[in-house]
Amino acid sequence: MDPIMMLVIAAIIAAIILVEFNKQQKAKVTDNSHITFDVQQAYLLKAAEYKIEVIEDHQKHSTTTNNTDVQHLEEELTQLTKAFEKGDIQLKEFNLKLDNLLNNLDPDKVSLAQAS
Repeated sequence: MDPIMMLVIAAIIAAIILVEFNKQQKAKVTDNSHITFDVQQAYLLKAAEYKIEVIEDHQKHSTTTNNTDVQHLEEELTQLTKAFEKGDIQLKEFNLKLDNLLNNLDPDKVSLAQAS
């Protein structure tokens, strides 16, 4: 057989092997993408839980804050939680609104590293 023909056949076989290998690698990446998304969602959910705990703790231990402010904060938190449970707002938006509630609290009494 001609050496050029051998090189052409070898190149075709190598190309087929590379294409199959590439398909396998892409399949591995797409299989793991849902795990990354779930981990991100879990972190956001944990951050939201922590923020709610801080807000509720502030409500319980607040002595200087006006009673109407505490009621307003409770109403907002209840509305946010219900909207999130219904699916009206996404987890990321829920976290941002919780951040806004935390920012409205007395900064001297609340210390929180905001995670969003």
